[in-house]
Amino acid sequence: MLSFIHEKYTPLVFSLSCLILVFYFILYWRKGAWLKTFGQKTYIQKFSKIPSLYRNLIKGTSMSAACCILGLTLLQPKWQTTEEQYEKEGLEIVFVLDVSMSMLAEDVKPNRLECAKMEIANLVRGLEDDRVGLVVFAARAFSLLPYPTKDYEMVFLRILNMVNEHYVRFVPYGTNIGNALIAAMETFSNEAGKKIIILLTDGEEQLLRRSQVVEAIRLLLEKNDISTYIIGIGDPNNSTPIPKRDKLGNKSGYERTEDGEIIYTKPDPKLLREIAEMAGGSYQHDATGAELQNIFKQVIETNKDIIGVKKKNIIYDISQYFLGCALILLAFYFVL
Repeated sequence: MLSFIHEKYTPLVFSLSCLILVFYFILYWRKGAWLKTFGQKTYIQKFSKIPSLYRNLIKGTSMSAACCILGLTLLQPKWQTTEEQYEKEGLEIVFVLDVSMSMLAEDVKPNRLECAKMEIANLVRGLEDDRVGLVVFAARAFSLLPYPTKDYEMVFLRILNMVNEHYVRFVPYGTNIGNALIAAMETFSNEAGKKIIILLTDGEEQLLRRSQVVEAIRLLLEKNDISTYIIGIGDPNNSTPIPKRDKLGNKSGYERTEDGEIIYTKPDPKLLREIAEMAGGSYQHDATGAELQNIFKQVIETNKDIIGVKKKNIIYDISQYFLGCALILLAFYFVL
């Protein structure tokens, strides 16, 4: 539907355009009367470049229409359309990210940790009306946000960006999945709604922490409103060394044990699948990191419920089209 911001002036624009057309034909009539004083008008028009009545009619109409459209352009024309949009239920999503030393392995490019961060950031930028939290874990788990937030750019993504290789080398060594799940459950708000845990790890669980895994599973089973998704990352078929870097960030070898042996890491999908099944969740593994984005989107779409349909008015500024039409009509006027 066409509308104008300064709608009240449209009658004035049309009136002035009509006056321009009338004035143009008055001038044409006066020119014709003046030519009669030199003789028969038909002979004068035949041997001169004076436009005929038909051409003057087109020229006058073109000039009047061009002025009318230019006037309407000044009134700021808008085109309004209505679109139906599905309202989907907002989710609470807590990302649980493994930041143990093994996540620096480069079987996934650039490494497991950076690939996971990149795909989490891409997913979060596309969310709407969902609240997100972040828990990181190695030997212990830490919630980096006191509660889930909707401020993606200024809060969540900035904190996610702080989780880098320097952070990994600072935290205690290990992979305590049980502690991570418990910390994630404590991050959720008390508000009603769907809650999702997305845990991303390579799965090298420490045997001494199995008791916390059992406790976390017990708590998850008690909380029916929390869905758990565990995603494994890294090549499960080959062991990969963990790069060591100097102060300038250049690779200077590989991490070694106290005995001088190179430390190798190998994801354990079997363990992760068992944990997911016991917790009533699901497990998927991505050996290269190429499927993370699709896995994340699938998780979100599976849990998004349509709660209603709302109509949204979309307004477009079409002044440029009016101006273009006016210029075309003026060009047509001068060509004739």
